[in-house]
Amino acid sequence: MPRQLVIQLKKELFESARKKRLLILAIVFVAAGIMSPTLAKLMPEIMKTALPEGMNVQLPAPTSVDAWTQFFKNSLQFGLLALVLLYADTLCGEVTAGTLINLLTKGLDRRWVVLGKALQLFLLWTAGFWLSFVVSWGYTRYFFDDVPTGSLFFSCLALWLYGCLFLSFLMTASAIAASGLQSLLLMALLLGLTMLLGIFKRIQRFDPFTLGSRNLEWLTGSAQLADSWPAFVLALVLLGGALVSAVMLFQRRLL
Repeated sequence: MPRQLVIQLKKELFESARKKRLLILAIVFVAAGIMSPTLAKLMPEIMKTALPEGMNVQLPAPTSVDAWTQFFKNSLQFGLLALVLLYADTLCGEVTAGTLINLLTKGLDRRWVVLGKALQLFLLWTAGFWLSFVVSWGYTRYFFDDVPTGSLFFSCLALWLYGCLFLSFLMTASAIAASGLQSLLLMALLLGLTMLLGIFKRIQRFDPFTLGSRNLEWLTGSAQLADSWPAFVLALVLLGGALVSAVMLFQRRLL
C-alpha cells in the first residue's frame, strides 16, 4: 500500500475517533444487530397492543426470517444512513474549511486524499456491518430455532457490496458538491433513481442496486443468487468508476 495512502487513512481514522464518529457508528451498528431479532420476536405482542380492544386476531409465530428481514432493513436505514450523514461532507467540507491546503502544498497527492477517505468509509462500513451481523446472528439463534432455506451469508454479502457501491457514489457526490447538504441532495437523487430502476423487472438481474433490495428473496430461496451475477459484476464496475470519477473531479477542483 502506498505510503501516502497509509498516512491519509491514519489521519482520517484519527479524526473520526477524535470527533467520536467511531463511537457513534459502533453504537448504531450494535444497536441495529440487537434490535433486528428483538423486534421480530416482540412484533406479535406489539401488533396485539395496537389492535382495538376486543379484537382477536391470530398472528403467525415469528421466525428467523423475520429477524433477518429486520436486519436487512436496519443495516440500510440505520448503519448505512449514519455513515452517509456523518461523512456527506468528507471532501467538500475540507475544501470549504481549507484544511487540505497545507497537506497538498507539502506534496500529498490529491488522489490519495480521495482514496484514503474512500478506504476509511469502506473499512467503517465493513467493520460495522459484519459486527452487526455477528450480534444479530447470535440473538437470532437464541430467540429462534429454525434455519432459513436460502443462503444467509451471500444474501448479507450482496447487501454489504451494495453499501460499498453506495459509499463510492457518496465520494463522487462530495467531490462535486459545495457542501454536505448538496452532497446529501445528490445522494437522495441517486436513491430515487435506484427506486425507478426497480420498476423494470426485465433488467432486474442486471441492476446492481437490487443487491440492497432482493436479500429476502435470496434468503428464503424464492430467487437464485446465481441468476443475479451480472448485477454483482456491474456493481464492481460502477464502484470502480465512481472512485475514478471522484479522483478526477477532485484533481480539477479549485481549493
